[in-house]
Amino acid sequence: MFGDFLRILFTVFIVMDPIGVIPQFLSVTADYDAQTRKNVILKAVLIAGLVLLVFLLAGKLILQFFGIMPGAFYISGGALFFVIAFGMIYSKPRTLRDTPRAKSGIVTEVEEAEDRSVTAVALFPLAIPLIAGPGLLTVIIMFVSHTESWLYSAGILLPAIIINLFVAYVTLRCSTLLIKFLGSMGIFIIEKIMGLILAGFAVQFIYDGLLALGIIPS
Repeated sequence: MFGDFLRILFTVFIVMDPIGVIPQFLSVTADYDAQTRKNVILKAVLIAGLVLLVFLLAGKLILQFFGIMPGAFYISGGALFFVIAFGMIYSKPRTLRDTPRAKSGIVTEVEEAEDRSVTAVALFPLAIPLIAGPGLLTVIIMFVSHTESWLYSAGILLPAIIINLFVAYVTLRCSTLLIKFLGSMGIFIIEKIMGLILAGFAVQFIYDGLLALGIIPS
């Protein structure tokens, strides 16, 4: 059980890619002050957690409803992970803008509109698809469908998801410090390494799917 937990914990971390989310986060929140950024991060993590919980509860039912065999979903999930890994490996360094605009202290219509947009930014693109993206939703459905006992899979997935959401929260809260420490090139290199590891996971998932469907002998 502990081995399965470590595997799913690491898989969720790689697919969620909290370090790779930093450039997009800084880009979409560049005009926000520090407190507004904190609110955006908290709302994004909570929304992402809610979405992941829904798929944890209903993932197996979704496959059964559409008549999709777990092996077939493993193959499609592996293909999706390979595409994500390909994008991570061959992506280009992003230009970062991490200095928020100075507030004048006078509440303008533009600032009021920005306050109203905080939830919208937290929902899209941060919570969906950057934190709780299609790859991570696929991981949940794949693991839930792979085990016979839902309680077993939920008992492993739930703490793994909570730990990684906490890591994502801390990473985004410390995003400016990480940018100063690692630099955009450091984050770029880390993303490449994670992409290579994810590509290995992708091939393994496709292999497991072929085994499950009996296409290749065990």
